[in-house]
Amino acid sequence: MIIEYKGIKLRFVETDDASFIVSIRNNEKKSRFISKTSPDVDAQKQWIQSYKEREQQQKEYYFIAFDENNEDFATYRVYKIDSGLPEIGSWVSKPEYSNVKNSVKVDMAVKDFVLNELNFDTIQFEVRKQNTSVNSYHKMFKPELIRSDEENNYYLLTKDTFNTVIPDILKKFKI
Repeated sequence: MIIEYKGIKLRFVETDDASFIVSIRNNEKKSRFISKTSPDVDAQKQWIQSYKEREQQQKEYYFIAFDENNEDFATYRVYKIDSGLPEIGSWVSKPEYSNVKNSVKVDMAVKDFVLNELNFDTIQFEVRKQNTSVNSYHKMFKPELIRSDEENNYYLLTKDTFNTVIPDILKKFKI
C-alpha cells in the first residue's frame, strides 16, 4: 500500500529498510526524545519480520516516508490498532533532511490515515516533555492532554478536532 499526501508518499517498511531505520533511530540528535533502538541491523530485520505479521493482521503499520525524488526521509508507526484506540509514534526523520514541510506532511498523512481512512474516532500519542518543539507542534492540533509523568505528555486527538484544525495548520505551514 502507498499513501500519497500533498507531494509525499508513505509505504510499508520492509526488511531492506533495517539499516535506514537503525541509522536514524540511533542518530545522537534524533534519538534524544525517542525510545532506544538496538544498533544491530540484523536485530532490526528480525523485528521487522515479526512486525510484518502484525501488519498482515492489520494490528500495526510501520511506514517509510519518501519524497518526490524517491528519497526515504522519515518513519512513522501506527500500533495498538486492535485495542480500538490506535497509537501513533516512531515519527523521526533523517537528521540531514531539511524539508520541514515534508516532515510535517508525514505526521498529517498518518493522522489522516488513521482517523479518516481507518475511520477511528480518536488516536493517542505521547511526546517527551523535553521535546518542546514537538509538543508545541502537536498542540496546534488541539489534542487533549490526558496525563503527564516525569518523562512524557500523553495526548488524545479526536477525528472531529483534527478535521476542524487541519485547514488552518496546512495554511500555517503553506502546504
